[in-house]
Amino acid sequence: MPPRWRQRLTADVLRDLVEVAAGVHVTTSAVYSTTSTVVVGPDGSCLVVDPALTAPEVDGLAATVRARGWTPVAVWSTHAHWDHVLDGPALAHLPRWSAGVPATDRETLAAERDADPELARNDGPPAPIAAAATAYPEQSPGVLEWPGPTIQVLVHAAHARPHTALFLPGTAVLVAGDMLSDIEIPLLDLSAEYPVDDYLRALALLEATGAEVVVPGHGQVGRDLGRRAAADRAYLTGLVAGADTPDGRRSTPWTAAAHAAQQAAVGR
Repeated sequence: MPPRWRQRLTADVLRDLVEVAAGVHVTTSAVYSTTSTVVVGPDGSCLVVDPALTAPEVDGLAATVRARGWTPVAVWSTHAHWDHVLDGPALAHLPRWSAGVPATDRETLAAERDADPELARNDGPPAPIAAAATAYPEQSPGVLEWPGPTIQVLVHAAHARPHTALFLPGTAVLVAGDMLSDIEIPLLDLSAEYPVDDYLRALALLEATGAEVVVPGHGQVGRDLGRRAAADRAYLTGLVAGADTPDGRRSTPWTAAAHAAQQAAVGR
């Protein structure tokens, strides 16, 4: 008899995973177009990055990983906003890695999740908040120690402190976290002293990778790193100058609201 979990796999449980580069697979939630990434090594070991977003989606992602015969070794959170620290029963036993342990506690993150209007419109129950992440193991400074392909950990202070991106030099893939999105404006950490400067430094850090494939935390995978970085710089330049620079990413109600808040905080 097949394992019990395999008997439960149905079309509405499994998550579609699209291979965007060798060994890098991405799936996208209906909520905020949130991406989950699975990096798979030659032996089937895999790293699950930012599993999202509802409980059925996270459970379905874990089921798909198992159905493909992969073995997850850890979960990576690019940063500590509620939609990037989600968990599920099939992932909870795994180490949760990040570049730093944030001050925000699980209760606060859960309250932010439960108050989110877009998530509330979804029929599925929310995924649970994971236990606090621990520092990732390094085989050399800034390089993740794990069985799969080389992953460089890029740490910066844009959007959240800390925030990380993962760069795979072997395939030139950049898993960018909540940056370089085709549907989101740059979302600043308004609690920082110099949020725009922090963001510009992070853009330079990510652009210097020369990545050929960009996986944003929200939106579509692209092969246009330079164009995305230029669009973000143009937005930030206009924001600081108080100019109403056209940007189609401000068209949704929630990005328009975020833009208004940022304009009030840093615009002239």
